[in-house]
Amino acid sequence: MHIVISSVGTYGHVYPHIAVGQTLAQRGHEVQFLTCEYFKEHVERAGLSFISVLSTAQYLAGVRDQEVWRNPWRGVRASWRHLSPSMQQGYTALAAHIRPGESILVGNSLALWVRLAQEKFGNPAATIHLSPIALLSAKAPPFGILPGLETLPSWAVRILLNMIERTVSDPIIAPDLNRLRASLDLPPVRSISRTWLHSPERVICAFPDWFAAPAPDWPANTVCTGFPKLPSGGPGELDPALLAFIEAGSPPIAFTPGSGVASSRLFFDRALGACKALGRRAILATPFRDQLPDLLPDFSFHTTYVPYDLLAPRVAAFVHAGGIGTIGLLLEAGTPQLFTPFTAEQTDNAMRAIALGVGLKLAPRAPLRHWTKALSALLNEPSIRRSCKELRQKFASGRLAREQIADWIEQLNANSRDDIRH
Repeated sequence: MHIVISSVGTYGHVYPHIAVGQTLAQRGHEVQFLTCEYFKEHVERAGLSFISVLSTAQYLAGVRDQEVWRNPWRGVRASWRHLSPSMQQGYTALAAHIRPGESILVGNSLALWVRLAQEKFGNPAATIHLSPIALLSAKAPPFGILPGLETLPSWAVRILLNMIERTVSDPIIAPDLNRLRASLDLPPVRSISRTWLHSPERVICAFPDWFAAPAPDWPANTVCTGFPKLPSGGPGELDPALLAFIEAGSPPIAFTPGSGVASSRLFFDRALGACKALGRRAILATPFRDQLPDLLPDFSFHTTYVPYDLLAPRVAAFVHAGGIGTIGLLLEAGTPQLFTPFTAEQTDNAMRAIALGVGLKLAPRAPLRHWTKALSALLNEPSIRRSCKELRQKFASGRLAREQIADWIEQLNANSRDDIRH
């Protein structure tokens, strides 16, 4: 097969798709991968053919925009401001590589150009959603969009979700999307987030059904798999200096606001303050060193990048924003988690993990005393460690998620397909 995978976002969005692409390539398929220039090295290291969508400068402009992370509602508009150029660029790049009647298209929730190409060229396509919030259900409402939404009857939730779509998401996305659609002789669309976003042929949820149970109002062609990850090598891949720090004392606590967050100095100030108060050691993971104090205390260690699957078993706890990829890795490692979500998606992910008993939630801008109290509770609550251990066993059996996702993609037959609903 000729398979073209499109993925944009941060490491947590791109890496799982690289893992799927690598699996498909290992099965003998020809795989091309569209993403930001920022991830070119990672794509090519996985043995995939790289196609650029956004420049590194465009990517960094997005992650450095504080408005993206400061407020969930304003963040939607700010995020789209940086993502909208990728729609035209992504479509142009994808159209140049599509083989009519042959290519299989795969895209994540943010790669809207895949749905455009699916309609324009008629090639089969799969949408991969990494987080449950991408499927806005009235039967199983998402956390984080509106307080208490999950407590309302489904008819009330449906009304509110429709209102949010009509007043927030559609007005932000539809003008740019429909202008591009008009240039392609495609009719305008609405209900983008709840309806149009999902491929009518296959929607793949890259999370297990025990993390988010399928709801009756999800698309009928939806399947759940598991958390796909890009496999790391052996323990030797940990930086020797980091490994020496870990082994020099009691297990440290790892902190990261996310690989795509470049304006979280307060997060790291709180992390260092809480560790100092508790007498704990800290690992600070961020590619943006300017978020940290110029001089770090000796109980801390900074790393620009570390494979979380190698780090997680070696730390006492992990404090992060609630990215779904990080959650999946930490569940597999059995590591307690403290969530400090910035966005509605991260809040939804965090609340689902907390319902499983593996961690606690804290506002990233909470006072230092709250950080200290939450970390102390996380480290000393036996039930959390029991839940982590029990959930870890769920990963011991069954096929790897990247293999399951590859199976579903292979089932999309370019030469035998149903008509695509517009």
